[in-house]
Amino acid sequence: MSRHARIEEVSDSDSDPSEMDPSEFDPGLMNSIIQPANIPSTAPQYSQQQQPVLQPHFPGRPPPDQNAERERTKHYQCLYPIYFDSSRSRAEGRRVGKNEGVANPLAQDIANACSQLPVTGQVVFEPAKTHPKDWANPGRVRVLIKEDGKPAGRGSIKNKHQLYKLVAEYLRAHPTTEESPMRMRIAGLPPPTKPIPPPAAPKGWKLGTILPLHSPALSGGGVNENYFKDMMQEMQGMQGQPGMPTLPAGMESMFGGGPSAAPEQPASKKKDKKKSKA
Repeated sequence: MSRHARIEEVSDSDSDPSEMDPSEFDPGLMNSIIQPANIPSTAPQYSQQQQPVLQPHFPGRPPPDQNAERERTKHYQCLYPIYFDSSRSRAEGRRVGKNEGVANPLAQDIANACSQLPVTGQVVFEPAKTHPKDWANPGRVRVLIKEDGKPAGRGSIKNKHQLYKLVAEYLRAHPTTEESPMRMRIAGLPPPTKPIPPPAAPKGWKLGTILPLHSPALSGGGVNENYFKDMMQEMQGMQGQPGMPTLPAGMESMFGGGPSAAPEQPASKKKDKKKSKA
């Protein structure tokens, strides 16, 4: 087994590093679980008007039991965009070789890749889930590749490393463009009428230049202040871990994520001491 393979053989908790699930981050979007049949297609014949809108459930139908769904999919393999980001190092979250990675990977395209793999449709797309080292690029995909200890589906995907390689091949064949985020329409979030400028990254942080429309790093991303508070608390708890940059000074309190700076105290004046003469 190669050195990289040994590094990537991690526990299930590492594959699913965080449940960044702030209660006030667009609850409708957060509850949406998209099955492969409803994943927006990358085929060129599909126009923007034909793309499906992400909805948590249909009117008149009870919302899905999120606890039951989470229990059902907890043993699925997790895939985040950061795993395929060529701009990241292994310590920063990349899981494939440098030459196998791509620029600006998006979770939507990962879901498209998985929907074409022999996994019998067992693909779950969670648009609002976020990797703690890649907070600006939301989206997670869960894939069933093993069931009862045996390969699921037609058994052609033996392990997660093979899954990574297959998804990476798809992403390289379908590079991200400025039009890619437009393919995923989100209920309550109208498509932008003007080109979206690249996000400004805080010093020491890496952000993609193309992000989903609901990214908290984009103006009008539909995220409120509470999301940033939870995000800052999550990142503060990970300080000192490999690949985690140090938070810039003042960033903790910028969004209410940490205590505000104490007011400056005036410098104390030293009193001159007079020596008494005998």
